[in-house]
Amino acid sequence: MKAFWISLICIIFFSSCDVKEKNSQGRDFLNNISQTDHNKTFQKLDFFKYPYHAIEPTFQRAEFGSVTPKGWIEEMMKHDIREGMVIALKDLYPGIKKDDLYRFNRRGKMEDVPEMGDLVLTGEDWEKSIMWWNAETTGNWWDGFIRHAYLCEDQFAISMADSIVQHILDSQDKDGYIGIYKDNLRYNHNGSNGELWAQTTVLRALLGYYELTKKNEVLNAIERALALTMNKYSRSQKNPFDLTRAFGGATHGLMITDVCEIMFSITKKTMYQDYAVFLYESFSSYHINNSSNDIRYPYLIMKDSLFVGHGVHTYEHIRSLVNAYYWSGYNELKQAYDNMLFKLNSCILPSGAGHGNEWISNKKAHPTKTATEYCAMVELRNSFASILQKTGKSAFGDKAEKLTYNGLLGFRNKTGTAISYGKSDNCYILDGEEMDKKEKNPRYKYSPTHSEPAVCCVPNYARNLPYFIHQMWMKKNENIVIQMFGPSKLETRINQKNISIEQRTNYPFSDKITIKITTEGPTKFSIFIRKPEWCDSIQFSENSNLENGYYEIRKIWNQNDSLQIHFDQKTQIKEHQSGEYYIQRGALVYALEIPHEEKRVKSYGKIGFYDYHCYPTLNEYEDLEMKKEMNLQLNEMDAHTLEPWYHKDHYIKADFYNKKKGITSIQKLVPMGSTVLRKVSFNITEK
Repeated sequence: MKAFWISLICIIFFSSCDVKEKNSQGRDFLNNISQTDHNKTFQKLDFFKYPYHAIEPTFQRAEFGSVTPKGWIEEMMKHDIREGMVIALKDLYPGIKKDDLYRFNRRGKMEDVPEMGDLVLTGEDWEKSIMWWNAETTGNWWDGFIRHAYLCEDQFAISMADSIVQHILDSQDKDGYIGIYKDNLRYNHNGSNGELWAQTTVLRALLGYYELTKKNEVLNAIERALALTMNKYSRSQKNPFDLTRAFGGATHGLMITDVCEIMFSITKKTMYQDYAVFLYESFSSYHINNSSNDIRYPYLIMKDSLFVGHGVHTYEHIRSLVNAYYWSGYNELKQAYDNMLFKLNSCILPSGAGHGNEWISNKKAHPTKTATEYCAMVELRNSFASILQKTGKSAFGDKAEKLTYNGLLGFRNKTGTAISYGKSDNCYILDGEEMDKKEKNPRYKYSPTHSEPAVCCVPNYARNLPYFIHQMWMKKNENIVIQMFGPSKLETRINQKNISIEQRTNYPFSDKITIKITTEGPTKFSIFIRKPEWCDSIQFSENSNLENGYYEIRKIWNQNDSLQIHFDQKTQIKEHQSGEYYIQRGALVYALEIPHEEKRVKSYGKIGFYDYHCYPTLNEYEDLEMKKEMNLQLNEMDAHTLEPWYHKDHYIKADFYNKKKGITSIQKLVPMGSTVLRKVSFNITEK
C-alpha cells in the first residue's frame, strides 16, 4: 500500500480482541514501522557540498498531452472514465466526496479528520498520521482523473476536471500555500506529517492540467506554492526529514522531486533541480524509519544487503536518487545508483513487477511466496521510464513494457470495476487471506476502493495508463524516439514544423506496427526505435541503422508517409531467479488460467461495483510441470480486435506433465494480463 502507516487502523473494536487480531493490515506492520532511531545522522555525505557537474540525459521527455491513446488503450481508458473505477471512485469513497481537506477541512488537530468509510480510530499517538491520508487518495485520484478526461476528450469529465482545478486554485492562500494544514501545523512538524506528500499529489495533478491546457494561472499557482515550500524547508530554515516517529507520510514527501523535475523541464529554471538534490541529501541525512530507508545513500553503499522496506517507498524513491545523480554528476551517487540496480534485481518477479505487499522484508522475489501491490507496480514502472529517459539504455523500456502489460493489467478485472490490491504472480485464490500464510489480509480480494487497508491502489489505477502512454514517446533533440510500443499518437514540432506520428497496431498481441507520419511539409529528422531484448531482429520498410539498442531511420519525411515494422517474436522458456520457469513471447508473459467463481463480500449501492473473493473451481494446476522439451503452438487473434485482453482468442498451446496422473497433456496458456487466478511459473521435468 502506498501509505503504509495506515496499516495500524483497526476495523474491529479493541474491547473484544488483542492487538494481533485487531490489526487488519497484516502481522508485519508493527515490526516494520516501529524500528526508528531518531537523531541518528549519517556521515560520508560531505560530497554534497561540492559543485555540480550535471550529466545530460540521453532523451528528453515529451510534453504531457502531446501523446494521446489510440486503439485498445483508448477504448480501455474511455471505458474507465465513463463506466469504470476512474469515474466511480468519487461516489464510492467518502474521503473524496466529503473531505475537502485542501480548502475547508484543513487539519490543525485530530478533531478535524472526518469519518473515512471503513476506518476506525482508537486515539493512539500514531493516529496523527491519519490527518494527511486523504491527501494521497484525493490528490492521486485528481491526477489520474484529470489526465483521463482530457486524453479521452470526454466533455463531461473535462468539465469536472476544470471544476476540480478551479477549486484547488481557489484554495491557495495569499502567501502561495497549497496544502492540507492550518497555520498551527503548517511547516511546523516534529513527527508524523504529510506536508510535502500532500503537496506532491496535488501539484502533480496541476502540472498535468497545465500541460494539457496551457493555462498560465495554473503554472503561476504551482510556482508560488513551490516558492513558499522551498523557503520554509531549506538549508537556512528547517530540514523536512529531521523528525521523530514520522511513519510514511514524511518520507513519501520526498517525491515532490517529481514536481521539481517536471517544473525544470517546463521552465528551465535550475533552482527546481537544485532543490530536488537538496531534498535527496536531506532525506539521506536522517534515519526516520527502517521501512523507508532502502534508497537513502548510506544504505545503498552497502551493496550486498537486500532491500527490506516498504515496497512503494523503495520503488518511488528510485526516481529521486536517479534525478539527483544526473543533476549533480556526483560519482558517489553513481555508485549508489549501480548498487540500487544490483539490489533491485533480487526483487523482480516473472511479471516484471517488484515484490512488496507491503514489505520487501529482506526477501528475494518468488512467484508464489512474495506478492506485489498495485501502487508498487505503478511506482516501479514510472521509475523504469525515468531511468530510460536519462540513461538511454533500451533494457529499461523492456522492463516498463513488461511490467505494464503483465503485472499491472493482471490486477484489473474484465469490466474495469475492481482491482486486486495485492497479488502474487502465481495466484491460486483470493479470499482475504495471505496465500502462503493463511492469515487474514483484506488486500487479497477485488474491490473498487479497498477502503479497509487504504484507498491508494485505485487512485493509482487512474494514473497508470495516462503516464504509460506519455512514456512511450520521447525526443532526442530534433528527432523522435519510440520507446515503448502500443497504439498511441505523438503530436510535436520538429525543425519549426508540426509533426504527427502514430503507432497503428494491436501490440502487444500483434508483431506488426504501421507508423503513420503527417508533416506540414518535407522535413528531415530521425525516428529512433527501441530494439526489444526479446527480439533478434526487426524488419523495416525503410533502411535502418542499429546502434546502442536503437534502430535509426533518417530521411526526409513527407505528408502521409508510413513506416512498416515487423518484429521477429519468439516464444521463449525463461528461468526465473527462484529456479522456476515461465513462458514469454514478445512483451507478454503467459499463464495457465485457473477457472474461478466469485463471492461478493461488500456492496456499495452502485450497480456493478462490489468487493468479492475469487475461489478456484479446478485444482489440476497443482500437479502440472513443464516438460523440458515442449511443443509450443501460438494461436493469434484478429489483429484488429479493439479489446484484445479479454477475448481469449490469443493463446499458446504447450505440453505439460501431470505428475500425479503420470500423463502428458496439452494446456492453453493465455496472456497473464487477462487473468484473475493463474499459474505463471512451473518446475521443469525430464519426462
